[in-house]
Amino acid sequence: MAYFTRWAPRGFWPISNGGEEAVLFSFVFFWLVFAGPGPWSVDEALTKGRGGALNQTVSSWEGHIRSLLRAVLAFTFSLHGYRLLFGALPALAGRRGAPPMPLDGLPHIFGALEIVGGLLMFIGLFTRPTALVLCCELLGAYFYVAMPRSVWPIRNGGDEVLLYLLVLVCLGVRGAGRWSWDHLREEPASGQLISPGAGNLRSPM
Repeated sequence: MAYFTRWAPRGFWPISNGGEEAVLFSFVFFWLVFAGPGPWSVDEALTKGRGGALNQTVSSWEGHIRSLLRAVLAFTFSLHGYRLLFGALPALAGRRGAPPMPLDGLPHIFGALEIVGGLLMFIGLFTRPTALVLCCELLGAYFYVAMPRSVWPIRNGGDEVLLYLLVLVCLGVRGAGRWSWDHLREEPASGQLISPGAGNLRSPM
């Protein structure tokens, strides 16, 4: 709601209208609805891993929602590549007093990496190695550009970089999700013939 009332009227592109952080947060929280809190949480301690039928139904969609999160994140991430490499999509608005994003302070050649990496992440191809490479870039951007400004991410402009980093770590560990080229490539190999005429047993990604 905040994005469409405050940021979207200023322009279409999230990195130009100042609403990139709002977009990232909204899709991360939406994904958490389906992924659940994880093992290190009060919810997990209270339920001891025993979810009801509704929770199981919602959790079954996690792989699809992870794909949606991956595509949105890859799209917004790749826009920084076009800005860095070609000078496109200048910032028209932003948070008052916020410093420039650390990704925009990297050498221009990193723009090509962001474009290619963003495209691979968008279609979900070679997701794990691509996520690893992009995580290295994001760590470099945070410690080289953002950290010298301040310790706190909300003051050094590193919020978005840390969000990208954490989501890419998750994608590197858990995979691209159901709607991805990686899933299409790995699905036939994941089946095991358990008995003649019984078909293949497939494990979800």
